[in-house]
Amino acid sequence: MGRAGSTVAARKRREAAPPGYERLDAEVPVLYASRLAGKARSLSGYLAQGYRVLGRILSVEPPRIIAYLVAGEDWKRAPRDNACPYPPGLPYFTRSVEPPALVLPEELSTVFRPRTTATLPLTVWHELAHAFLLGREVVRTPAWLGEFVPQAASAAVARRAGLPLEEHLSRIERQPGFTVRSFRAPAGAGDQMSFQNLLLLLGAAALEEFGEDFLRRIFYALWEEDEIVDEERAEKLLGAALGGGGREWLVSRPEFQEDSP
Repeated sequence: MGRAGSTVAARKRREAAPPGYERLDAEVPVLYASRLAGKARSLSGYLAQGYRVLGRILSVEPPRIIAYLVAGEDWKRAPRDNACPYPPGLPYFTRSVEPPALVLPEELSTVFRPRTTATLPLTVWHELAHAFLLGREVVRTPAWLGEFVPQAASAAVARRAGLPLEEHLSRIERQPGFTVRSFRAPAGAGDQMSFQNLLLLLGAAALEEFGEDFLRRIFYALWEEDEIVDEERAEKLLGAALGGGGREWLVSRPEFQEDSP
């Protein structure tokens, strides 16, 4: 999820929704297929929550972005960075249009697990966090750090919004021997979801242990990096952002270890 925003297209188009789409004006405007008006209103509420909360947590001016709620039959026509459409049902962030856009499907792919009342808002806030992070240039990082940041941010929004996060986390199934650092791309949809779920567990645990201020520190640390971040540097950056004892805590976590104990 979300990696589509890591490159900038050479030429940007302005709002590029398929013909017949309507617009819901809000802090994050939503372009949507007319038959999805109810879903667009719900989506707009989640976007507003995340937009305001992330701006406060990070102490930044929220980026100017837009959201597309794309009907299944229009998925191949949604704005994107690459020539080939992204897999149906998988949200992403793209800077191929102006303003940059969150592209959200009519229905989430069945790969998203667990399915709870928190699944959709967590997914929306994850992509929104990518939009905040990629509002400035960010160098390449290991996959686990690049996805940990939006997962932890989405958990922080959930905590503030009073979402039943603990119930959602309790239903995550762990694969024996699978950790965020043992994950290797390319990977199947199941492993991708396991990877994201472990990062969500790790992000929620970090929030519980260190509070949400580390999110601001890791965002700014990534914005200030000007060279590719390797594994060792990534570990140092996140450990420092967590605060005193942060790196020791990080390497002790079963989700993070190279090989699961």
